[in-house]
Amino acid sequence: MPRANKFGKKREAGFSLMEFLVVLAIMGIVLGIAFNGLIQLQRRSVSDSSTVDKTQEGRQFMDQIINDIHQTGYPGSRIFDPAGAPSANNIATGLVSVTSNSIQFEADVDGSGTVSEIYIQLVVPAAGCPCILQRGTIPKAQVGTGAVPYYTEVNNVMNQNIFQAFHYDGTAITLPVDTTTYAMSNIKTLQMTVNVQSSAPDINGTYTTITMASEAKINN
Repeated sequence: MPRANKFGKKREAGFSLMEFLVVLAIMGIVLGIAFNGLIQLQRRSVSDSSTVDKTQEGRQFMDQIINDIHQTGYPGSRIFDPAGAPSANNIATGLVSVTSNSIQFEADVDGSGTVSEIYIQLVVPAAGCPCILQRGTIPKAQVGTGAVPYYTEVNNVMNQNIFQAFHYDGTAITLPVDTTTYAMSNIKTLQMTVNVQSSAPDINGTYTTITMASEAKINN
């Protein structure tokens, strides 16, 4: 029982210095754990957001290219009246070249009636990937008159073998295609595989790689 002092008031109990330091230590540990958890949560959120962004970026690019490839060779000479003698710039010849990391073809990809030359190429730095996958297009009538405008489509591409080509019977074709011994019109299927690395690390400090693959039939 607390003893009364000479003024008749009871002495109040309080924390000792040691107890105060223990409380501070416990609070520091709890706050440290909470702060670390928030940091991990933020890192996970940034990593997940980057992965989603890269997946959407890659998927949108591949969908566009697949749609373009479906139009390869359209409009062809067969749809014109032979007596009309259409200009060569109004006729799409189809595939021009195919390598493991680039393709070139002609098509009316926007339905405007204008045949374009479409270029898909992987830009590989001297040090290797991460690489940039680009798409460029120019009206066929302007081919050779100036530089092809390229637009960055997918960054952080980690593989250099993007394309595979297949004969009408499903046989794989050695790339690059040697057009002196092989007719490009015999290629009926193109496959694309793109490995895209996230731009932000996960909570373990590693970068997630997303693999996307698509196949396009050449209909013309």
